[in-house]
Amino acid sequence: MSTVVVLLVGLALALVAARDEPLELLWYFTVQVDLAYLAALCFRRDGGLRTALTVYLVVTGLVFVLVLANPWSGYSMVATADARGTVSDAGNLLLHVVAPPLAAADWFTNRPRPAPPRGYPVSLLAYPLAWLTAILARGAGSGQAEERYLYPFLDVPRLGYPTVVVNALTFAALVLLLGLAATRLSRRAPAARLP
Repeated sequence: MSTVVVLLVGLALALVAARDEPLELLWYFTVQVDLAYLAALCFRRDGGLRTALTVYLVVTGLVFVLVLANPWSGYSMVATADARGTVSDAGNLLLHVVAPPLAAADWFTNRPRPAPPRGYPVSLLAYPLAWLTAILARGAGSGQAEERYLYPFLDVPRLGYPTVVVNALTFAALVLLLGLAATRLSRRAPAARLP
C-alpha cells in the first residue's frame, strides 16, 4: 500500500472521528505534516522539503508509539475519550504507525540529490518551533486552556512551563538527530541494484 493511500485513508478516518470539530484537526502537528507531505508528492517537490517532511513524519510516529500510545509514558492519550474508538484508532494507526515507515522507506530508496547542506538539520527546527509557538499562544489565550494544548506533554496548566520546555527540547533533539541521520544518509550513494 502506498504512502499516499495510507495518508488519505488515515486523514479521512481522522476527519470522521472528529465529526464535532473537524477544523480542530488542522491544529495537530501530525495532520499538518501529513497534508504537507501529500502536497509535496502531488507537486513533485523533492530534496530538502521531502526530507524535512519525512523527518517530521518519523518523529510523529515515534512520539505516538513511545509517548502518546504508551500507557507507561506519563503522557499517554490512550484513556482520553476523544482519542479512542475504532475509527479514531484506525486513523491513528495509519497516520502514526504505518505511514512514517513507508515514507522513510520511500525516502531511503529515492534519496534526494544533491544532499542537503551540513547546517540543514538545524533548519528543520523552524517549523516545529513555529507550530509550538502557535499552540502555546492558542492555549494561553483560551478560557479552557487544558483542552487547547492538544497534547498532554504541552499542557502548561498541568505541567508548568519548565516541564513543557524540557519536553519541547527533547523533541527538538529528536528532530535534530533524525535530520543529521537523513543528511548523512543522503550523502551516501545508494547501493547498486541487482538486475
